[in-house]
Amino acid sequence: MLNKAHRLVFGPPTYTAAQITAGDPLEYAVEDTWGVLLRVQPHTHSAGVQDAAGIYRSLHDVETSFWGSNQSDSYSFETWFTGEQLEFYVHAPTEAAADTLRRRLATNYPNTDIERVETGHGLPQIKPGEYVAGARVATNIGSYYPIRDHTNEGFDTDPYGELTREMLGDEDTRVVTQVVFRPAKPSWTNGSRLRSDSIDDIANSLRQGTSVGWLNPRTRPPSAADKRAAKILEHERDKPAYHTTIRVLAISPSKRDAVARTRGVANIFETQYNGISEQGLEATPVWHRDDDGTVARLREFVEAMATRQYTPQQTVLTVDELAGVAHLPEGKVPTPNLDQKTTEDSDRVSGTETQYNFADSTQRGGESAATDGGYDSV
Repeated sequence: MLNKAHRLVFGPPTYTAAQITAGDPLEYAVEDTWGVLLRVQPHTHSAGVQDAAGIYRSLHDVETSFWGSNQSDSYSFETWFTGEQLEFYVHAPTEAAADTLRRRLATNYPNTDIERVETGHGLPQIKPGEYVAGARVATNIGSYYPIRDHTNEGFDTDPYGELTREMLGDEDTRVVTQVVFRPAKPSWTNGSRLRSDSIDDIANSLRQGTSVGWLNPRTRPPSAADKRAAKILEHERDKPAYHTTIRVLAISPSKRDAVARTRGVANIFETQYNGISEQGLEATPVWHRDDDGTVARLREFVEAMATRQYTPQQTVLTVDELAGVAHLPEGKVPTPNLDQKTTEDSDRVSGTETQYNFADSTQRGGESAATDGGYDSV
């Protein structure tokens, strides 16, 4: 209600860009940030979305407190255009979690190179005089209704084809998409205890028709689309899902280019995932009605991206939906400058090889690997 009132008074958020650092460059060194950042170089024979679904299904392991609150760690999947090429990264909360994620990637995406980022920037550097623009992306009609995925309606082509092409720019422009995800509890479809808003309640209401009219209200019989949406909703009930935060960031010496890249990439998210239930993704620009407020909000936004913050919101995506939004692209995607490998010799990465020495990690951290979640309880 407050958000709607704010829009009526000040208007809807608009895409804009601002210079958020005047002195030193704004940068986040990898060694100074939490967790583990992995750079992933997919093979050109990658199957794309379907392979990602297997990863997210195997990673789904919810940790709860004594009182039942969700204490699960979050991960992120990121695509960076660095001005030269498009690169792919994943972030894990701990070294044990990173090892698990690395092995799942190697299993589901054969012949993929995966390396830990030890030095450099954990997010592209922002230089003085450069403009920054950003947007958040979320579902537009709540969390239950499904977006399009590879099992529900399917895709004509890999959605990351258009997404990665839209990220391309000149050598001075950098663009980042970030999908932060945390396992949702099995009760995510139960709704509130005080309201009849579970996934079954909504499915039943769709089958009963829709009330229309003010002076002479009547019930419109359910349409074929309503019935199909109700059936889809019921199928969502027992599916593992993730709470999801999606962000888009663009950095450029040109204010116009920063805005254009952010708007263009956000628009791809808005157009590629619309489902039969009219569910889709909607982008909200990072914006404030005055310039100082915009600078402050953009700095907070960049900080959240650099620290991979999970922000509680309405967006809950099933394993298959998340796979469509966050995956390594198919090898046949025609986007130029993709950081891909063409050889099948993958000596550095295998499904059984481990990357981290857990004995050394234990000595440094004073805890066993099990306290970080272990191999399969991340």
